[in-house]
Amino acid sequence: MIRLPSPRHWPKHLLRIAALIVPSAIAWLVAFETDKQSDLTETVQYAMGPLWLLLATGLALRTALALQDRKKLGAPSVLARIDVLTAGGAALGWVSALSIVGAVTLGWASLAAVGLLGAALFHVVVLLTFVATRGSDPMRIGTIERRFVPEVATEGDELVEQIRFASPRIPIGFRMFVTGRVGPRWATTRHVLESSEGGGELLLESDIGPALRGEYQAPPLEVWLQDTFGICKSFRSQTAGAPLTVLPRMAVGSEIPPLLDRGDGPQEPQPAMLLPTEGQFRLREYQHGDDVRRIHWVRSLAARELIVRLPDESPPDRPQVRLVLDTYFPEALGLSCDAPAEMLDSIVRVWLAVGRSLAESGARVTMVAAVPSGDGGTRQLRHELALRNPAAALRLGAQVTWQRSTIVSQLLTDDATFIVSRGVLADPAQHPKARWIVALPVGVTEPPWPLTAATRLPFPMGSSDNRWSQRRFEGQRIAIARRDHAHALRMRRNDVARPPPGSFMAIPCTDGKVRLEAFR
Repeated sequence: MIRLPSPRHWPKHLLRIAALIVPSAIAWLVAFETDKQSDLTETVQYAMGPLWLLLATGLALRTALALQDRKKLGAPSVLARIDVLTAGGAALGWVSALSIVGAVTLGWASLAAVGLLGAALFHVVVLLTFVATRGSDPMRIGTIERRFVPEVATEGDELVEQIRFASPRIPIGFRMFVTGRVGPRWATTRHVLESSEGGGELLLESDIGPALRGEYQAPPLEVWLQDTFGICKSFRSQTAGAPLTVLPRMAVGSEIPPLLDRGDGPQEPQPAMLLPTEGQFRLREYQHGDDVRRIHWVRSLAARELIVRLPDESPPDRPQVRLVLDTYFPEALGLSCDAPAEMLDSIVRVWLAVGRSLAESGARVTMVAAVPSGDGGTRQLRHELALRNPAAALRLGAQVTWQRSTIVSQLLTDDATFIVSRGVLADPAQHPKARWIVALPVGVTEPPWPLTAATRLPFPMGSSDNRWSQRRFEGQRIAIARRDHAHALRMRRNDVARPPPGSFMAIPCTDGKVRLEAFR
């Protein structure tokens, strides 16, 4: 699949396409129209003329072939097929042409030699690129397979990305570049294959760092060819997407008070487990199926028939509790920093730790959360937590993301409910049986400082990321991320209400455990 250029990038593509023939044409016209006829001007005329004609012919043929595939690939594919210059290649074409113009105007032979050398290199590489990158796909006779090891990981585990190449086509004098990433919070991986590695089978492995919670469909890898001098490139094709699931780490509750001991309200009875011979009883005649341990033998002898005693109430065997995760945070979807996602990771760990503590205390815990759906809305996910097999609950935690449609009050019922949230965002009086657990986020990293040094290169010399435009864009991106980071922290402090009595505050510990403290 070809990555087609965006319409807002069309002017850049058109300028680079114009740089293929316009600089050489200008240098040639200046050499023809100059009044100073000399050996220098004749050399420029006879050297630049054939090179320009060859390049114009190659560009016309490539444009004709691209127009033939326009119906199959779309109109933007014409620009993607013709635009073969890199930023450095376009700069080389213009600098060489201006050097020739200056040499012809000033009569400077040494400058003309440098300009002609650069122009010759420029034209030869471009013509070679037209021939070597023909066709509809640089990988048309090869395949790329991508996978992650393991495909289902746990938060914090080390992940390895494996890319398997089968018969990649890398012409002599070119290199194949491969870039890819898993998601916005992951680092970009880059690979370079030399021409000697083409035609066979190759396996590349790279460590992509600690796993971050979530369900991902990793975007396709971007593959393109580039010559050794960095002057020309092929269009970028996309291939080999891969799924990845990172389950949240099941935290352990530390110093969690017995949440169910307080009951569901001041007028509710406390559940008590009674033996068959305990409690206050009423008497009746024995019926088939009654527990023989409940027979009252003294009364049975006096009445000359079997009498059994029954308790006044049968306590529930296991109380049912809904544990709701509040994922309503519409402002987070417009922020370009990692703070909202890191906050949600911390809240999900608290959610799972509280659910595990409630299940260990004998309650039947139903995990509830609202997650975005494919149609732009949300869907409600429910799962009863099982301590022997928590995989389904962990997968539910991996699917959780911030959403903007369903507020937490729409997930509550009349049952006993605990709400795990970043703050009290609803009116507690409307849901007296709901109790809040406010999770304090931890591990929220601050974006790095912008690149402000004008004399030091942040990347190794020769890297395309050292361009002034790229460094300026990166500095703006980091500045926006820092602004959004501070905005996310301010929103968390300002849009919450005072927790009602009976609420808890979840404090993550340094050893990875979660501690609950009651608000006073």
